[in-house]
Amino acid sequence: MTTHRWTTWLYGCGISLLLAGALLRPAHAQDIKVTATVSETTVGDEEQVSYTLEIEGVSFSNIAVPEPPEAENLALLQPIPSTQRNMSFINGLQRQSTAFTWVYRPLRLGRALIKPTSVTVQSRLYRTDEIRIDVVPQSQRPQRQQRPANTSPFSSLFGPPPGTPPDEPRASRIGEQDIFIQAIPSANEAFQNEQITVEYRMFFRPFVQPRESRLADSWDAEGFWREELPVEGRPIPRPTQRNGLQYNAITLKRVAVFPTRSGELRIDPLRIETEVLAMQSSRDPFGRLFSAQNPFETVELASPAVIVNTKPLPPNPPAGFTGAVGRYTMTTEISHNEVQVGDAVEVQVQIRGVGNLALLEPPAFEVPGVFETYGPEVETVIDSTSQNVRGTKTFSYTLVPRSNGTFDLPPITFAYFNPATGAYSNSTSDGASIQVFGTATIPAAISTTGAGLPVDDIASLMPAGNWRVYRPTPLHQNVWTYLALLLPLLMLGGVYGYHRHATRLATDHAFARNRVAHPLAKKHLKQAQALLQQEIPEAFYEELERAVLGFIGNRLNIAERGLTRAELDRSLEQVNLAQPLRQELLAFLHTCDQVRFSPTRPTTSQMDTSFDQARHFIIAVDEALRQQAESVNA
Repeated sequence: MTTHRWTTWLYGCGISLLLAGALLRPAHAQDIKVTATVSETTVGDEEQVSYTLEIEGVSFSNIAVPEPPEAENLALLQPIPSTQRNMSFINGLQRQSTAFTWVYRPLRLGRALIKPTSVTVQSRLYRTDEIRIDVVPQSQRPQRQQRPANTSPFSSLFGPPPGTPPDEPRASRIGEQDIFIQAIPSANEAFQNEQITVEYRMFFRPFVQPRESRLADSWDAEGFWREELPVEGRPIPRPTQRNGLQYNAITLKRVAVFPTRSGELRIDPLRIETEVLAMQSSRDPFGRLFSAQNPFETVELASPAVIVNTKPLPPNPPAGFTGAVGRYTMTTEISHNEVQVGDAVEVQVQIRGVGNLALLEPPAFEVPGVFETYGPEVETVIDSTSQNVRGTKTFSYTLVPRSNGTFDLPPITFAYFNPATGAYSNSTSDGASIQVFGTATIPAAISTTGAGLPVDDIASLMPAGNWRVYRPTPLHQNVWTYLALLLPLLMLGGVYGYHRHATRLATDHAFARNRVAHPLAKKHLKQAQALLQQEIPEAFYEELERAVLGFIGNRLNIAERGLTRAELDRSLEQVNLAQPLRQELLAFLHTCDQVRFSPTRPTTSQMDTSFDQARHFIIAVDEALRQQAESVNA
């Protein structure tokens, strides 16, 4: 056996003995430590804030699940916390910790506050401090520093090395090659107004599991007209290989852009934040064995910017060219070739193809002066299910002949630039002939004036009529005189009443919310009923929760967003809502949360029961408030 093999064998034996000693050594009593942290103390107004309550030194079974902390200027997005359990060995001692995480969303710019909260651990109450957060415009959010990757294969097993400060942030386990975003344009060079499709894909290694991806900054493409193309709401990762490594890929965004000017144009990077769980990193061979120690961590990803070189269109465009670029075909259709004088004839010009149909202008259409022309009415149908924006745009004209005869409609020519051939093209329709029947005062050949107006539009002389004497009623005997005198007073009273009502709506927030409570609740219940018929349980339960909580918030004049279950129970107790009914309401809200985040789907009968419960709760709360108001007035 060579020296190298002996060294490898001894090294493996040493590692095995070290692992056995660490696992078999009994855990000593640990001091319980409760800490509260947030993901960032300065966040943009379009971001989210993660609040984590971590309990160290005790197992999960000895911890009572805490309530989410109350917050100012922050809305709680999910009352049920995500739970992470962690176990590690430091110097041969077992270390346990449990973390509860809630996510909040800023409501407005300025100072936000997460109030102190409490948690019961082994029948003892622990309380945290408040945390202040600054909410700034998204463009002013400071750049975050990328944490260095931990390259030690034993750090996840034995914890940080001796002498590491306890408050030092945990090193990231996610490398730049483990997960990234790539922008894939269909072309980097195009003519002005030519379509380019940009697809943003996220690539991640098989041992990386992303979730809850969200925009981290605004995305813009200055100098482009944009059309969003649909992507899968819940994409299925597709295996692929890049640079000799195995990846999974999903499409985050697909957009069609049309450069509106020539020159070098830039499409901003797509920046997202996502929570990532590294089950087994290439730099951590023990990650799969101790995967319970790998919590989700938030990483920020950005795609490269896309540079597009835009060429101007060739000179000397054909007559009638209005800037259309793409591949098009044109068809025309006339409703009737034979009509009576005064009847309507509809002419449709339909342009079909690939390009920026939204900005497409109608081709020139010269109509003989004998016709009155109305329109065009425009109808655009976009098919964005493919890689390109394609569809049809229809221009409908209504023609009304005012004289009889036979009239020719000239051909219609649509000019466009085809980037595939690099040249201008024309699509020309055939002319049409319309024969108009009916009586006319003069032949059709001389039935128009020099300005193109039909002669028979001029009315004939009026015949002599029978005149009679009209004796007006005196003003003091006419009832309309008194109504005219009262009308300004009535209008003044109406304006005054409307002004008082509008002023109260603007200044009395409780009155305004009370006025909209019932209509909003009916609206959400109606939407929930439609979702029930479509069998979409997640959206159905979300609408039910909005209907119930929105009605309670409007009637009680409280902010239902970010309202904890304990606060809701206290508010309903103050309006004398019975305790059994309050407990049923809290259980109903808990069911709504569970169904929205549970992989199992409820049955139709369960959804029907939940819909009836929501209506029952709204009626019960309204009745309790009405009885309270009657007792106060009495």
